[in-house]
Amino acid sequence: MSLVNAGKILRMFKRILWWALLLCLLCGCDQLSWLKPPSGQQGSQPYVELELPEPPPDSSNSEPDQTRWGLLYFADSQKRFLVPVYRSIPYSETIIRDTLNRLLPSPEAAGLLEDQGLQYVIPEQSSIRGISLNQGLARVDFSSSFLNYVPEDERLVLGSILCTLRQFPEIEQLQILVEGAEIERFPGETSGLVPLGPECWINLEVEEGLEDYRNFSAVIVYFCYCSPAGKTFYVPVTRILAPDEQPGAAAFRELLGGPRPGSGLFSEIPEGTELLQLTNGGPLLTLNFSKQLLSYPGGKTGAENMVYQLLLTAAAIPGVEQVQIIIDGQPVNIPGELDLSAPLSPPVLINCF
Repeated sequence: MSLVNAGKILRMFKRILWWALLLCLLCGCDQLSWLKPPSGQQGSQPYVELELPEPPPDSSNSEPDQTRWGLLYFADSQKRFLVPVYRSIPYSETIIRDTLNRLLPSPEAAGLLEDQGLQYVIPEQSSIRGISLNQGLARVDFSSSFLNYVPEDERLVLGSILCTLRQFPEIEQLQILVEGAEIERFPGETSGLVPLGPECWINLEVEEGLEDYRNFSAVIVYFCYCSPAGKTFYVPVTRILAPDEQPGAAAFRELLGGPRPGSGLFSEIPEGTELLQLTNGGPLLTLNFSKQLLSYPGGKTGAENMVYQLLLTAAAIPGVEQVQIIIDGQPVNIPGELDLSAPLSPPVLINCF
């Protein structure tokens, strides 16, 4: 076999493995056991769950006029990635259905989303015919219009529904029905017979050099999106990497490296900033950065965006409750702009409107 043909076969094999990994992350690794690493390795973690959303209280103990902050996922203006937003939703006995209904296009809310520079991903005229929940599996029955999306949008459509449902502790997996029947294949060729989840690895990016798809680590980092309406949103990106014994350090290494070119995202963290030391002391995470961190652009707004990126990325690390940010080993306080003199708590709510 010639070297040219061998190279083509190797590239094709890697491409097949990449798609297999993506299917694994969407549909649950239990259905693809050959992709699972041996017990005890990092890739065997059941899922990575964001620490920011507070679990919704039991609606049976809530007054009818109370509301909760519901986490919803919409697309950016060019349908490149999903943006998490918080919206106030009245409590009811059907809170799960009411939350999902907010993902469906409606004339009343369409203008509001457009004003924010976001858009729906579920097709127009879609409706929810019913929802059932059994042992962690949510089965959502949509009308036939649900299938009217283009195949290229499938990752956004399925991810929006799955990640919205995963905010409810009682839901671990999702199966979508259409007109009461199981779907063998969705328009983008994702299997409809295999439940989605429990992983909710939003806006997935796979490290180019990753070759062992049975053994990997996942980190969540936050970048910024400036919508056409001029509003800034914080967007989580899940990066699949080679195994790392220090996932916290790996997360900030990826964050400091910035978003991928052409992604539509940006970072307020100055280029050239280095993480000098990371100390994980239980609930307190201490981050010691080089002085380049103070070269952020944009004054007070830039400082706020930068700190939010750091805090939200830290909050995705299990067990972290507060973050102490220091520069060259010293706390920093720039009056009226940037106060890092004491530990900070990650925001509970982001992207609210």
